[in-house]
Amino acid sequence: MKPIVLTLTSCYLPGFRGGGPIQTIRNMVEHLGDEFDFRIITTDRDLGDHVPYADIRANAWNAVGKAQVYYVSNSLRALPVLLKLILATPYDVLYLNSFFDPRFTLLPMVLRWLDLVAKKAVVLAPRGEFTDGALRIKRWKKTPFIRLARRIGLFSTANWHASTTLEAADIQKVFPNVKNVHVANNVIIAPDLLQKLSETFPLKGEERGVAEPINICFLSRISPMKNLEFALEVLRDVSVPVAFNIYGPKEDAGYWSKCEARIKLLPPNISVAYCGPVPHSGVRKAISAHDIFFVPSRGENFGHVFMEALSAGVPILVSDRTPWRDLQSRRVGWDLSLDDRAAFATAIEKFALSNAAEKREIRMNCLRFAKEKVDDPHAVELSRTLFRRALAMNS
Repeated sequence: MKPIVLTLTSCYLPGFRGGGPIQTIRNMVEHLGDEFDFRIITTDRDLGDHVPYADIRANAWNAVGKAQVYYVSNSLRALPVLLKLILATPYDVLYLNSFFDPRFTLLPMVLRWLDLVAKKAVVLAPRGEFTDGALRIKRWKKTPFIRLARRIGLFSTANWHASTTLEAADIQKVFPNVKNVHVANNVIIAPDLLQKLSETFPLKGEERGVAEPINICFLSRISPMKNLEFALEVLRDVSVPVAFNIYGPKEDAGYWSKCEARIKLLPPNISVAYCGPVPHSGVRKAISAHDIFFVPSRGENFGHVFMEALSAGVPILVSDRTPWRDLQSRRVGWDLSLDDRAAFATAIEKFALSNAAEKREIRMNCLRFAKEKVDDPHAVELSRTLFRRALAMNS
């Protein structure tokens, strides 16, 4: 029998508004599903939606790819149903995909701490929640919880899953005494992401006139962490014509109101359109219609959407708080300090004023760089090792 990996996550397929973690788990399941029995417990609707998915059975197991997925209904009985489900489902490894999630992490960990469930191995992926930028958001809630968790040893035996060495350092900064931190790069499915690498790749705006705008795309959840407000502040300082298209769910209504106020202050050379959420199947197509992908996130554990942009041949303009570094030297984008807003504006203007041959070269560099990432043979093995090590702790 295959070892059972009971995976808890607040959002999974067919959802897409939860961002990169959905694709991370999906890709892992597709690569390792022949070796491990993945059973996923999640909610019955997408992030922020008021209605459940149309084509799933709620409060029942559903076959989704190589996994069995249980969609818990969003009702007053959801917590008792989830509690009963965790207690009733056998597993060899418990795989949690958030540190702060009260239902899908705190509940099972408290049950384990109280000896109400078997103390099988736990793998915990904080998914970027320990970056400095993330911890600053709602610090008044997060800091006391972290201190309490340290004091009672709630996560003392967890195996920590870091997507990068940067995230491993973040974990050890928050929990200095932890030993079981394993770096396993996110698995990427090549056919799902990569376009054919072709020297005839079409260059958007190759014949653009001087007065035509450069097309810039923001595609992410609209929340303080993704830093749309900063992007709008940058655009105030840009002198060339820009068409700025915003894609993504309005996760934080108050934050979106702040962004709307910023939009009203933009100069006439900057036009802005809100285009709404995009399902995962349409992400690359949406991005490919643009010249620059601009998400100045306050922190990422990986950033799947950056890979989507690069695989579409679009250079990325990001902060220096993500794993996507040294972009300028590779000529695939820019990773800049959020303390230097002018540098972002300068990058946009220089790219806008570059000639067609230079833009084509950058697009081709993006495609080649994406291919290198997709062809990484170590990512699957690292994920396999992560679960094998966790299983060894049960013996």
